[in-house]
Amino acid sequence: MTIPAASVHQWLTSLLRDLPKPAEYQFRADYSRAVVDYCLERWLSDNSARPPSVEEAGLAFRNAWITARVLSQGQVDQLCNRTFGTQRELSAWLCDTTGRFLNIIKPWTHVWLSFTNWALRWCRQNSIETLAFLARDALPFFVAATAQEQGLQLHLVHVSRRTDAPTVNPILRQPSVALIDSGCNGTRISDLRQRRSALIERPGHSGMATLLYCSRNPQLFGCMNYVMSQDMLASPEAMNRAAEFVIYSGDVLGTLPKPYQYHAQGRSMVEPSDLLSFTISIAALSDISSMAKASTFLDADPMIDVRDQVRLLYRSYQLSRHRSELHSDFPFDPPVPEVLLAPGALVGLDFLEIPPQSHIFGTALD
Repeated sequence: MTIPAASVHQWLTSLLRDLPKPAEYQFRADYSRAVVDYCLERWLSDNSARPPSVEEAGLAFRNAWITARVLSQGQVDQLCNRTFGTQRELSAWLCDTTGRFLNIIKPWTHVWLSFTNWALRWCRQNSIETLAFLARDALPFFVAATAQEQGLQLHLVHVSRRTDAPTVNPILRQPSVALIDSGCNGTRISDLRQRRSALIERPGHSGMATLLYCSRNPQLFGCMNYVMSQDMLASPEAMNRAAEFVIYSGDVLGTLPKPYQYHAQGRSMVEPSDLLSFTISIAALSDISSMAKASTFLDADPMIDVRDQVRLLYRSYQLSRHRSELHSDFPFDPPVPEVLLAPGALVGLDFLEIPPQSHIFGTALD
């Protein structure tokens, strides 16, 4: 089954809406199995496929990561070794493997939700009405935002330097736009800023904000960088490898499997991912959506709570480098190797003009 990328939101909404409801089951194990069986049924229907064997499902998952070239071969092996179940029956294996994966990312979901809540609040505070979540890594943020937001215009955006994305142009033409992404170097951000500059020729349009979960680019704001900065300044002697941990936090987010993959001929069409990726992602996004809905009843500042959670994750990350029994708490050991940018990849980026970076450091005027 292939569907237009523009219809991913509706397709995903339908999947999450029709999931079994926790209240229908007395025990968590029964509910977890029901979710897996639902995902298996939907995946088989959408792909017109027969049920794969456990070996076939595991191999498809492994090959998807190797083909994506996001993780090294060693990291893929670690990810699979720490999450794959040992059962021989498909549904039981899917249930166990999904549960193991969800246990690894569970401590991070609160951080992802807090970043989403902060991004929504920051945009409302700064009168930004259009939020563009860059697929696919920003999918958890998009799902969390749609579960609780009533006023802002939320869009899931599929863009690439290699393809023209005419559906993005109406979004970029809006008077105020915020781009929300998992973050890294910001090459896609640079491309979208240049597109916006070419589209907007009249006054009255503010700059395009860039809200990244974490950043390897000092020109671009990264939420995790700033959450960690307070401790970096207060206790530099205790913050060994803090910058590495910030990057690793983005790697964990990027490791969350996606329910769909782009068609080989371009990003205008998508198709369901391999069975295990599909199952894990739907289960994880369902949990994130439920947490986001529940958070609307809380009055506490999410960024205060998230600092404590990030500190715990950072300490666990530090300890895991010296305690092998703690390795299984993380999907893999080292951060993803940095890919050097092509010359000119960040042309057009100027931190003095990009909020919230410019809001923090001020803007130098000639």
